[in-house]
Amino acid sequence: MDLRQLEMVIAVADNASFTRAGQQLHVAQSAISRKIRLLEDELGEALFKRGRKSIHLTPAGETLLFYARKVFQDLRNASLEISELAHLERGQLRIGAGMIACMYILPPVVEKFRALYPRINLQVATGVTDVLLSKLRDNSIELGVLTLPIRCPDLTVLPLWTEDMVVATSVKHPILAKKRWTNAEELGKYPLITFAKDTNTRAVVDNFFREAGVTPRIGMEAENVAIIKPLVKIDLGLTIIPYRAIADEVKRKELHCLRIRNHKVTRQVGIVFHKSDHLPKALSELIRLFRHQRDTEI
Repeated sequence: MDLRQLEMVIAVADNASFTRAGQQLHVAQSAISRKIRLLEDELGEALFKRGRKSIHLTPAGETLLFYARKVFQDLRNASLEISELAHLERGQLRIGAGMIACMYILPPVVEKFRALYPRINLQVATGVTDVLLSKLRDNSIELGVLTLPIRCPDLTVLPLWTEDMVVATSVKHPILAKKRWTNAEELGKYPLITFAKDTNTRAVVDNFFREAGVTPRIGMEAENVAIIKPLVKIDLGLTIIPYRAIADEVKRKELHCLRIRNHKVTRQVGIVFHKSDHLPKALSELIRLFRHQRDTEI
């Protein structure tokens, strides 16, 4: 058993495909299949159940995957420590976050970290939750700032913020722009511009309408808030969104904000990182600053 074989096991498991694993690792599919067959022969157990159109981990494969991820995370931690991150003198940390977090949560934390540790290079990647979780697992990032819930036994999930969700409309809306409160029944009459179906923020919105017994009129779906807000401004629909994402536009009277009567709609945001008995000092310090930022906002 070697590290390359473990890397291939992780890639096949994450992609549910030998072909896509080969593309990710820039290796021929046949080479991956051969390496994993050799590993299965060595272990005396099949790691994958191979169907005509699908690939699934066997119980033995699940066990090996857990320890393989831990091996690579431990190696990453060792590399960070050896590169003098233990003394916070040099090195890098990579953060992944959704668009709203990048715009409104990360800046004060990143600013404080850079002021304290100017020699640590912070890199930020944006994306949807599933993509960022994959980046965490393949060690492309060390920490994610994500909308919860996230249920991944191999990751530590630390809830930090509960954000109020409000209705945002164009200031030109003939009815809602004159109101401060609304309800699910009224919102169901108008086109809704919302996040894509595979996002946790969209799940919050869907759950709100489901509990109210209202079927929303989905006018458009968008990947992030930077796309949604301009569409709402020109009155192509309304949206339900974290208040902090539209606070500036509301103050400038570019968008109108309404609260939802008889429903407190919220989403939870937290930080996600690998489970480990020992976190690199730079990562621990970044987590401390996220907690501090949360405490100063309460």
